[in-house]
Amino acid sequence: MELREIKDSEIGKVKELRDYAFRVPASGGEADFNYWAENARRLGLFYGEHLLAQVLTYPLNVSILGESFSMGGIAYVASYPEYRNAGLIRRLMEESLVRMKEAGQLVSYLSPFSIPFYRKFGYEVFTEKIEVEILSNALPDMGTVPGRVMRFSSEDGTGISVVRELYNRFALTKKSGMMMRDDAWWLRLARRGYTKEIAVYCDMNGVTMGYMLFTLDSEVFKVHEMVALDYEAERGLWRFVGTHGMMVDRVVAKNVGSLRDIALAFPSPDFQKREILDFMMRIVDVEAFLGKYRFERTENTLYLQVEDETAPWNDGIFEVRGSFVKRLEQTSEPVLAISIQALGQMLMGFVRPRDLVYYGKATASEVTIATWEKAVPHVRSDFYDAF
Repeated sequence: MELREIKDSEIGKVKELRDYAFRVPASGGEADFNYWAENARRLGLFYGEHLLAQVLTYPLNVSILGESFSMGGIAYVASYPEYRNAGLIRRLMEESLVRMKEAGQLVSYLSPFSIPFYRKFGYEVFTEKIEVEILSNALPDMGTVPGRVMRFSSEDGTGISVVRELYNRFALTKKSGMMMRDDAWWLRLARRGYTKEIAVYCDMNGVTMGYMLFTLDSEVFKVHEMVALDYEAERGLWRFVGTHGMMVDRVVAKNVGSLRDIALAFPSPDFQKREILDFMMRIVDVEAFLGKYRFERTENTLYLQVEDETAPWNDGIFEVRGSFVKRLEQTSEPVLAISIQALGQMLMGFVRPRDLVYYGKATASEVTIATWEKAVPHVRSDFYDAF
C-alpha cells in the first residue's frame, strides 16, 4: 500500500470514490468540483493503481480577529467500505496535517460526518448555526426603517462588488473564523445559485449597510445568508422578506446569526428554530498561530501546555508575551494545560477559558484562569460557508 499525491490524470478516480461514498452529486456541478479538485492537495492510499482512500485539502483563507490566516479545508474524506476501520483515513489525515504545516496553513476546517470521529484528529466544533422556518402568516412586523432596499443579481457585476465589500467588512470586524472569499469562492456561490437574487440595504444617506442572498423556490423564500453592519439594516432586510408574505407559504433562513441574535432581533421569535453544529477546526501549527494571534494587551506573560496526539510538533509548553512566542522544555510558572481541541475553541471565541476549565477541557489555577480571561479577546466565531 502506497500513500502519495493523486495525480491530475487520476482525478477521475477521486470522482469515482466520491460518487460511491457520498451517493449525491456535487451541488455546484461537475465544473465546480473539477476546479476545486484540480486546485486541492490530493492525498490517496493506493494498492497498485487502485485508489482505496482519499483526503483533499483546499487552499483557503479565514479571518481571525481581523487577520487573514491560511487555512486548509479538508474535503471528500472517503474510503471504500471494505477498507474502513483499517486505519487508512488516520494515515491520510496525519499526513495531511504534515503537508499543511509545511505549506504554512495555520488552521484547518472540515464539515464532519461524525464529530467524535474528527475529535480524534484534534478537530473541535467552533461555531453553532441555526436554521429558522417562519410561516408567512407569522412573519413579524419589524416596523419602518429610514433607508431602502435595492435589488441586484449575480448577472450584475455591480451587485457582486457591493456585497463583496460588505462581506469583507463584516468578516473582518464583526466575526471571527469567517472565510476570506476570493473571486473563485464567489464564483462557487454563484454556481450554487446563492447569488441569483441579492437585496442590499442602503441607509437614508445612501450608504450600503447590509445585504441578503436569497432565492424564491416554489412557495418558499430561502435566505442563504444575511450580513448587516447595524440593526437598522437587519430590520430593513427582514422587512423586505416580509413584503413577500402573500407570495410564499414560508421563509427558511440560514446564516442569519445565532439563537441569541434571533432572540434579540425579533419582537416575537416564536417560530421553528433548528440548531446545527456543522463545522470543526483545529490549529495546525500552534507556535506560528500564537505568534500571529491578536491577544488583548496585558502585562502578564502567558504559559500554555498543549496536548496534541495527532500533530506532535504542537505538543509541549509555550511562553507567550504579546506576539513573542517561545517553546520551553519546562517551566515552574503556572500554566494553562489544554488539549489542541479546546485551544482552538478558546482562541476562535467559541468558548471562554473559564468554561473550558469548568467542563474539564483545561486545567489551571484561579489566578491563571483570570489572566487568560483578560488576554483572550471577546469575539464571536462563525462560518457562513461550506465545502
